[in-house]
Amino acid sequence: MNAPQIPEFGAVSVVDIGRLLGSQPRTIAVLGAFFDDSGTHSASPVVAFGGLLGTEAQWDAFAPAWSALLAEPLPGKPPLKQFHLTPLRARVDEFEPYNRVEQDYINHLFKKIILDVGLVTLAAAVDKQAWNELVVGPVLENEFGRPEEYCFVKCVDLVIDTIRARKPGERVYFFFDQGTRDRLENWAKLYLTQAERYPEIEGFGFAKVSDVVALQGADLIATETYQFGQAWLENPENPKVHPQFEDFRYRDLSAGAILMREHIAEMVARWKQSRGG
Repeated sequence: MNAPQIPEFGAVSVVDIGRLLGSQPRTIAVLGAFFDDSGTHSASPVVAFGGLLGTEAQWDAFAPAWSALLAEPLPGKPPLKQFHLTPLRARVDEFEPYNRVEQDYINHLFKKIILDVGLVTLAAAVDKQAWNELVVGPVLENEFGRPEEYCFVKCVDLVIDTIRARKPGERVYFFFDQGTRDRLENWAKLYLTQAERYPEIEGFGFAKVSDVVALQGADLIATETYQFGQAWLENPENPKVHPQFEDFRYRDLSAGAILMREHIAEMVARWKQSRGG
């Protein structure tokens, strides 16, 4: 059996990818799920993945709206090369000339595109410090992997659960940031070898966030999730949430999971018990 091939997409828009998928003979729809990561740097207390799930028609509506806003973000402001929430919140790089009112408003406009198109938002976050303290030793590290690998698996499963609940029988093509390929490609290939268990999965691909506007939308969800995860760790009973995140937090089309210390400890304990430890 030949090993599954995971393509890398170059400088293409989500519409181009939609056309690529649409050019393949099929009798059922193919959805697109786009995910980005946040907090994978060594000093981060949280690792998060966030993304968007939608139909080809929704992505065809999303792409020109997002691209138009990049071209003309606010009156008097130059075009943006790409949207990235972290420098926007810090008001650096392309967002350095934005004052606080402009910062909040452009954040709102990009967020509104996601909401207006009606894309499903999905996310997963892990207490990275707890993971690194509890998932130790070569056996455990081999069994559970790294926090970002857990987030990848959780997000794929969230997509599958969403399809089975909302659009049963349809298939999905996943796209991830090219920067995660070296860590996630083997997991993607593993899913592709389990077609009977995951018949919804059409395939996986990797692309640069700067080249695919849908991944820039995913960046918004990933970064919001990362910041929310930090707030949750500080105060699980009443996390301080950024106001822009509230529209995603409680909507019917949002789903997510946070793996806390107690969850990780329980997961490790169950595994050790199953091995007679």
